Amino acid sequence: MLVPGTKLVADVGPCRGKGLIIAASNITVDLNGHTVAGDPGARGSGLDQGGVVLRRVRGVTLTNGTVRGFDAGVVIDGGGDNTVTRVKAVDNVNYRVITGRNALPPADPDPGLPCDLGDGIAVVGSSGNTLRNNTVVANGPYSGVALVGRSERNVVSNNRVWDNDLLNRPPGGDRTVCGGFVGQLGPLGRLVQAVGVRIEGPGAQQNVVSSNQIERSALAGVMVTAFPKAFPLANNGFNQILNNSITQTGLRTRDVQNSYDGYHSSGIFLHNSGTTAVSLSYGNTIAGNTTSNNYGGGIEVVGTFPGSGEVGAGGNTIVRNVANDNLLDGISLGEGTVKTTVAGNEAHGNGRDKALIAQLNAQDPYVVWTGADGADLNSGCADNVWLANQFGTVNQRCVKANGGTGKVISPGRPSAHPSCGPVLGCLLLARWGPGG
Repeated sequence: MLVPGTKLVADVGPCRGKGLIIAASNITVDLNGHTVAGDPGARGSGLDQGGVVLRRVRGVTLTNGTVRGFDAGVVIDGGGDNTVTRVKAVDNVNYRVITGRNALPPADPDPGLPCDLGDGIAVVGSSGNTLRNNTVVANGPYSGVALVGRSERNVVSNNRVWDNDLLNRPPGGDRTVCGGFVGQLGPLGRLVQAVGVRIEGPGAQQNVVSSNQIERSALAGVMVTAFPKAFPLANNGFNQILNNSITQTGLRTRDVQNSYDGYHSSGIFLHNSGTTAVSLSYGNTIAGNTTSNNYGGGIEVVGTFPGSGEVGAGGNTIVRNVANDNLLDGISLGEGTVKTTVAGNEAHGNGRDKALIAQLNAQDPYVVWTGADGADLNSGCADNVWLANQFGTVNQRCVKANGGTGKVISPGRPSAHPSCGPVLGCLLLARWGPGG
C-alpha cells in the first residue's frame, strides 16, 4: 500500500505478482521517472495482476513513470474522478499468452472466462476519470485502453496509443487464450482482438475519446462494442469519439486473420449495434476524426439485425470525418443500421483491393463490402440520413443525396444476413468480470 504524497526514489520490481496498490483517496503518486515492472514468466496461476492499481479510490493523480510486464499496466478498479497522466504503459500482456500456462479451463483457477486483464490502462466500473498525455504501447491481447463495465464520463485524450496488436495465442500458437464467444465459434476468443481504445461496458456511456494518436492496432483503432438489451444498463452509448488520428489498423495482423476477423480492422468500429434483445449501442457521436490507411474500413457500423440505434432514442452520428485510402470501404453502414446521420464527411481512394473485397464477401455471411467511399447496405438507405458528404464513389444514390458527391459503382442491395439463432448466438463476448 502507498501512503499519501508518495514519490518513488527507485524502480520497483520485477514483481512476481502485484505491483503497487493505491488505497488512499485524494493523493498524488509520482513515479518520478521510475519503472514498476512485473515478471509474467514467474507467474504460475491465480488472478490477473495490474502494475499500479487504484482500488476504489477517488481524486488520485498517478503520473510520471513507466509500468510494464503485468497483465495490465494501470487498473482503475471502482471509485472515480482519478487522473492518469504522463505514464508509459508498455508491454503489459496477459501472462497466459506469454507463458501458455493455465490457458484452458478447468486448469485455470481464475473464475469466469480465461483472462480478466490484457490492457495497457483499464478502467473497470469507474467513472469521471481522466487519462491524458500517456503513452500506451504493445499491450494485449485486449487493448491499449479499455473502459469496462459501468464506466461513465471518462475522458481519454491526447494519448499516443501505438502497436497494440498482439495475437491472442500462447507461444505454441496452437490455440487462442483470452476472451470468448458463445455460439458457433466455441468457448475461446478471437485470434485477433487487440483494440487501441475499447469501450466495452456493458453500460459504458458518456465517455469522451479525443485527440489521440492511434496507430497499428489489430482489431480496431477505436471500438464501441455492444451487449444484449437483457443486461441492465447495457447500452454502450452517448460516447463521443472526437478529433483522433487513426491509421494502419491491422497492418501487422492482416496475414494471420481468418475470414471472421479479417474485415474488422477498421479505424473506428461500432460493433453489433442494435435495438432488440440482441444488442445495444446507440447515441454515439463520431466527429472530426482522420481515419485513413487502415486494413479494414475507415468507419464501420455493423448492425446485428435490426441495427444501430434504438427507435425513440436515436441512432449514431458520424460528422466531419476524413476516411481516405482504406483497403475496404471508407464509411460503411451495415445492414439493419437505423436512424444514423452521416454528414459533412470526406472519403476518397477507398476499396482499391477488389480481390480482398471479393474474398471477404465470399467467406463471411454477416457483412458485405462494396469497395466504395460511402456505403449503406440498407435498401434506399432506410431511415439513415446522408447529408453533404464528399465521396469519390458510393454504392447507391441515396448515399450522395442532400448535396453530396459520388459515382455509383454498385447496386445498393442489403446483405443476406442469416438468422442469429438464440439471442446471444452472434454476439462477441470479448470478456467478462473486472477488466476481463
